[in-house]
This record gives sequence, C-alpha cells and structure tokens, in this order.
Amino acid sequence: MSKQNEHQYYLPWIAIKTLKIVIFSVVFSLTVTAVPSPALSSGIVILYPEVRKPYSKIYEDIIEGITEQNQNDTNSMAIDPNQPFEYYRGSLTKLAPDTIIALGQKNISLARELKPDVPIVAGGIIKSTENVAGISMIPDTGAIIDKLILLYGEVRNLHIVTNAKKRKHRLEIVGNYANDKGINLIVHDVETVQAAANEYKALLADIKQHDAIWLMKGKAISDSALLSKILETAWKKRVAVFSSNPTHVKRGALFAIYPNNKKLGASLAILATKTNTGSTPSTTLAPLTDFYTVLNSRTSRHLGISIAGNIRAEIDSVF
Repeated sequence: MSKQNEHQYYLPWIAIKTLKIVIFSVVFSLTVTAVPSPALSSGIVILYPEVRKPYSKIYEDIIEGITEQNQNDTNSMAIDPNQPFEYYRGSLTKLAPDTIIALGQKNISLARELKPDVPIVAGGIIKSTENVAGISMIPDTGAIIDKLILLYGEVRNLHIVTNAKKRKHRLEIVGNYANDKGINLIVHDVETVQAAANEYKALLADIKQHDAIWLMKGKAISDSALLSKILETAWKKRVAVFSSNPTHVKRGALFAIYPNNKKLGASLAILATKTNTGSTPSTTLAPLTDFYTVLNSRTSRHLGISIAGNIRAEIDSVF
C-alpha cells in the first residue's frame, strides 16, 4: 500500500476512534445526570387547615405574613382530612423543607408523623398538647395591662369574672404583672353561665370609679342583654371595660385587642428561621404580641382620656 493510501486510510480510522470516544463520553454523561438527585430544600412549608370563608382569611393573612418575611422559598399545603395520608407524605418528601410551620393543633401532630426529623413551629392555636415552639393566639398579658395603663392610668382594681380553675395559670401571670404595676387583681370565680351572670350583677352594684373590668372570653359575655348591662353601668360609674372582641368596642367598651394575623405570620417566619439554625431551643408557645388595638372615642372622652401623641400612636383604629 502506498504511503498516500496508507495515510488516507489512517485518517478516517482516527476520526472513527475519536467519534467513539465522544459518543461514549456523552452517553456516560447522560447516564450519570439521569440519576435522580436529592430534593433541594424548599425553606419553609406551611400546613394549614382547609376551611371555609370567612375563617380562611385568618390563615391567608398568616401565610401572607410568612411569605413576605421569609427570604427563602415558601410553600403552603391546605390539609384536607379526606386526603390520603401518603399523599401528604409524598408531597413533603418532594419539597424537603428546612422547617414546617403547622397552623392548627391537628397539623402539629400531622407534621410530627410525616417529617419527625424536621423542626416544627406552631401557630393558629390557643394551647398545645405537645411540646413545640410557636406562638399562641392568646395575647400577651403584660402588653394588655400596659395598654390599659396607657389609656386609663388611674386604675386601682382590675376585675375578672371567670372560672379560676380553668384559667389558673393565666390568672397567676395577670395577678403578678398587675401587682408589679400597682394594680389589685380581683378574680370573681364562677363555674356556670348563670353564676357568671349573677356575679357580674353583684360586681356592677359595688364597682367604683378607677376600677376596670376585663371581659375574658366566655359564654356569659355572649349574652347581649348582660353585655349591655355591663357597658351601661360602666358608663354611669366611669369604669373602663376592655376585651379581645372588637364588637364590644362598637357597643361602648373602652378598647379591645385582636390578632394582627399578617404580623403574626412574619413572627412565625422569624421563629422558624431561628429554630432551623438551632438558636432557639425553646419548646413552648410564646404569647401573642402582634395585635391591633381598637378604641371607642366617645368612651375615652367620657373617661377623660385624650387621644393624642404617644397614645394615638398605640391605637390602630378608632370608633
């Protein structure tokens, strides 16, 4: 074979060998990348109950606050009790969250079952049967009393009509904080709705100016006639009445506080970040400090309260 022919034969052979190497490299590369990679972390996953309007607005606002605060990815899952358990397990496995924010007591338990190795932060609950970090929907006692002092600084006695056994822990906190502020807490212990109604009537007969009544949530306060009697007597005797129900303010109570759910969501996101980094070892529910304050302007004027300066800055809305 001539040198020229040999050279012509050699060049295609080199090209074929090179092509085979290239093809092998591509196939190998495709084979390697085709292996499923571990799921990437999605930051925070929010589990919330699927409920009808208007109750769904509570969770929508909390989720909005979490999403705006969280710098990483945020995903939310509405939990339908009729959906198979494995559906949620598969969804959480794909999302691979750093932290789960569980809204509602049932979702705390669900999160523990689905992802026991992932930190959980609880929200949208009053109390929990489990040890978990989170924020309760019960407002911070100190913040409420501070608000009372800001608006009605001359208060001497604070009256609460309630079942003392059921609220023992909270009443102890209220009593200690009030005492530190120079306020005497008087608890009127009742166990039934009728007993509460009778106790309110007795209290209204003896109550004096510079006293205050904290209307804690209960069936007795749902009685419209009794509520009207309380507010009418409080007006005549120049007594401050407050609660956590804004509708009471429309009817004459001095002020009420209620959750700012969007800010609560932001606080839950901050807590979730701290929990994930291990800087917050606490497994207890913190009281709610993100709330709105609504004031009745007519009642405040009647009690001699001037809504100006630092006081106005502490009020979110006025009726």
